[in-house]
Amino acid sequence: MITRNFVILWVALGIPICVTPLELNGKTALVTGGSRGIGFGIARDLLSNGVRGVTLVNVNINKGQNAAKLLNEEFGYGKAIFIPADVSDGDQLESAFKISARHWNGLNFVINNAGVGNEKNWKSAIDINIVGTLQGTLLGIKYMSKNRGGQGGVVINISSTLAIEPVFNGPVYSATKSFINALGRSLGHQVYYNYNQVGIITICPGLTNTELKDSLQQGVSEMLHPNLVDEAPKYNPPHFSTRFPTSPERWWIF
Repeated sequence: MITRNFVILWVALGIPICVTPLELNGKTALVTGGSRGIGFGIARDLLSNGVRGVTLVNVNINKGQNAAKLLNEEFGYGKAIFIPADVSDGDQLESAFKISARHWNGLNFVINNAGVGNEKNWKSAIDINIVGTLQGTLLGIKYMSKNRGGQGGVVINISSTLAIEPVFNGPVYSATKSFINALGRSLGHQVYYNYNQVGIITICPGLTNTELKDSLQQGVSEMLHPNLVDEAPKYNPPHFSTRFPTSPERWWIF
């Protein structure tokens, strides 16, 4: 049974991925990439379990506004707001944090979920997956740290099982997610928590039936091998095969 004394994060088809003994009632959250897929599922489940307000941050204005509208229709007017921002742009992202903290009079949870899978445009993938997650993590600590006037809280970074079992046809994506794992393990050290009272959790979902799944397939680069798309099914592990399961097959939580 789901209780409000636990953070229950679900994705896509309702698969629980994280259970942490934290009180949600009256708390607020900011979710990057929150207009679709895993991010939207997280925002929706947080509201289902007592969070009083969620901020969705996304670069796509139409999708972001529509996602906030859907959440407000389901949970009541004013439960969700949308702020457009590119997570790879430090000024835009910090502005979103400022507006969110001012609107809700505080911030308790930051979920850095925004990510892309595009080997053809690897610089964009690095900017969003690495720079965006790093900036979101540092801003989360900045705005929630008790030594900076915050209330304390939790940063949750969405990585991938490919950070642990990388695939040859997704080298940049796998590497960016490995960065997120190392970042979380480092900043999650007790020395930082003792000072800031901000915890760091890294979640590594398996392949999930979202738009990102499609972009991973479409974004495969054949620069180093002209038939890589055709060769991939012969070598990839089962959880990254062309059959694309509709729910995560494995999870790692750090």
